[in-house]
Amino acid sequence: MNIQPYSFFNAERLRFGKFPLLDIVFNRWTRRIEETLFQKVRVEVYGGASVTEEMKFSQFFSMLKQPRPIYFFNLSPFSGNGLLVLDNRFTAFCLRQQAGETRLRVEARLSQANQGRLQEVAQKLMVDFDRSWDGIHPVNSRLTKITTYPFRARILDPYENCLVAQIHLSGRGISSRIICCLPSKMLQPVINRLRNAKVIPSAGIEPSNETGIEKSDLLGRLRYGMNVRMGSVELTSLSESLQVGQVIPIETEAPNEALISLDGHPALMASMGQVDQKIAFKIKGAFPPPARSHVVSPENFEESHWPTASTE
Repeated sequence: MNIQPYSFFNAERLRFGKFPLLDIVFNRWTRRIEETLFQKVRVEVYGGASVTEEMKFSQFFSMLKQPRPIYFFNLSPFSGNGLLVLDNRFTAFCLRQQAGETRLRVEARLSQANQGRLQEVAQKLMVDFDRSWDGIHPVNSRLTKITTYPFRARILDPYENCLVAQIHLSGRGISSRIICCLPSKMLQPVINRLRNAKVIPSAGIEPSNETGIEKSDLLGRLRYGMNVRMGSVELTSLSESLQVGQVIPIETEAPNEALISLDGHPALMASMGQVDQKIAFKIKGAFPPPARSHVVSPENFEESHWPTASTE
């Protein structure tokens, strides 16, 4: 029995359809697209992937009602072509961010001036797509050509089946979708295994080790916001306005005691001091400090034995 580990740290509520492993691929892809857009254009984007649907190609083709960038790609080791369809709003967003023109309207249509920049984005999306198949099946995609005319994207006959998933993206300055179409016959060698798989791998993505940081050391290298609270005070009446020159005494639990919060959560207790004429704090222990028990143990305690029940 092949049992694969599941990471609850990366767990999230997902919907699975007829092809659960493909749903995992597209959900992983969504997470990677979020990371890529943040790294490339410094914009936080939130995405959601739809359940993978199997439909006639004519039904998918009816979704392409207006000109838009449509990329053809191969997916080794499978044969055939897949389609990557970019929304015009997504295209304009990427081109605008790359050009640094935050206030100007950039045309979404392809031209000699912006085709290279858009292809760079599409290529990175496909690299993320390949990595989303980790642990399921090794794949390698390659962009082959591009068109903006839907009638040129007829890679299948109308009655043939295809697998379609949509990724919806929303954030500051963007609200669009990406569509991926894979012919069913392209994945025929593994389609039954994808449909009938009993063990579902983790939907989370493994952190990359491009920086050389070990996984066990990732949490130790995260940055935390630290706040030090030296005390607090309660006002008995809010009707009295505070004036310049008023002195408000701070109440503390102990002399020179301070509370250190990490990312807004109380974590440590410290004492206040000074180092080289700068205010400093010395860690005393964890928060909350151990409370003194009010229960006094008697000294004349004696062991006793409970009588056993008779079986007669």
